[in-house]
Amino acid sequence: MKLFFFSLLAFSCLFGQGVGTWKKTSFFPSPSSRNNDGFFLNENLGWIANGVGQIHRTTNGGLLWTKMIDKTNKTHWRSIGFFDSLNGYAGALGFGDPNNTSSTDTVILYKTTDGGFSWTPEHQLSSGTIKRGFCGMHVFNDSIINAVGRVRGPAWFYRTTDRGATWIAKDMNQYAAGLIDVYFFSRDTGFCVGLTHTTHDSSSGIVLFTTDGGQTWTEKFRTARKGEWCWKIQFPSRMVGYVSLQRNSQTPIYFLKTTDGGNTWSEKLFSNSYYFVQGMGFINDTLGWIGGYSSILMYQTTNGGESWSPLGIGRRINRFRIVSPAVAYAIGDSVYKYTVSPTGIAEQRQHIPNNAGLLPNYPNPFNPTTTISFRLASEGLATIHIYDAKGSLVRTLLHTELPAGSYTVSWDGRNEADEDVASGMYMYRLQTEDFTETKKMMLLR
Repeated sequence: MKLFFFSLLAFSCLFGQGVGTWKKTSFFPSPSSRNNDGFFLNENLGWIANGVGQIHRTTNGGLLWTKMIDKTNKTHWRSIGFFDSLNGYAGALGFGDPNNTSSTDTVILYKTTDGGFSWTPEHQLSSGTIKRGFCGMHVFNDSIINAVGRVRGPAWFYRTTDRGATWIAKDMNQYAAGLIDVYFFSRDTGFCVGLTHTTHDSSSGIVLFTTDGGQTWTEKFRTARKGEWCWKIQFPSRMVGYVSLQRNSQTPIYFLKTTDGGNTWSEKLFSNSYYFVQGMGFINDTLGWIGGYSSILMYQTTNGGESWSPLGIGRRINRFRIVSPAVAYAIGDSVYKYTVSPTGIAEQRQHIPNNAGLLPNYPNPFNPTTTISFRLASEGLATIHIYDAKGSLVRTLLHTELPAGSYTVSWDGRNEADEDVASGMYMYRLQTEDFTETKKMMLLR
């Protein structure tokens, strides 16, 4: 998709002091669940997964989101990752979790080979008798994924080194009661974090380390207090790393930090007031964010966690995804995007269309998905509706403010109730303040 943009690399280290801002994307939150995880191959292409069985995708940096799958409450998505634009995996909580009794799917890992349009069970790891599931997933490269599960136990480590052709599942209960997140530096060296007791008030946070690809683990750190779980781990550089600590009650609130590559960890104060911390992410060694609370918004640090200030945006953040030194995403009740705009550089635009226009969809006829392209000559509210042959509204694909530029949006042959519509002729209409155009397309089931 061609978008209006600054035609320069937004790295403040190259262009001087940059100003970063967080903005909410167009994602409309589910009424009953937050988004647990997200994965972005680049600034534009990404996927998010939530606790009510939905996976959504954006191809334009959050301007538009498309629902790829909806398995209702049966499947509680906890993690998602992709090797490339087509091949990826989504991990589920599994069954038997006391806080999520509606999660009854015994398939704990699904794979896609078409960018998320369809998902099939990965039966190597599924079981109708072993209560286990996924929480954290780390895509190391285009062949290796390391993952752990689950919150409230039991503790498992999962790994593929051949793009998912084979998976191993290692019982980790000798090391921890539950595992929540994982991060690897190299093919065989990495960390995972979790909890020492499935009852939160009796638990401490724990950090584990491996140098043999997860075959054996050593304990690197255990928090001094009870009532804590290690929740997220991230290394903005090889030597500096951070771990968030979730507390369901009590104060003060701490997080963990290392400056020697994880050999030693220190407990750092976040707040003397209560804050439900889950997501934590750093775009470099010193600039980072904390989130998780449903009513108190995100906090930011510019000095490596020595002090924190409120941001006024971002609820229930569970995962930060760092795309580049200038782009990051926060995944929670909605999806939020951080971008850096360099100063002292003239703004340059790509070609802006002289006229608005609606292009023929492709493919046409289609099954199950088609792409609709359109142009906007000026900034404003743009709407795309789908109608059936009788003129009845089938679905609203787009209703948002957009800058001038060229765009694409896809339709998956479903109506507003997320049901497959019948074969036949359909119309798609682009409307702006001063422009309307309608074209026809054919769906063949």
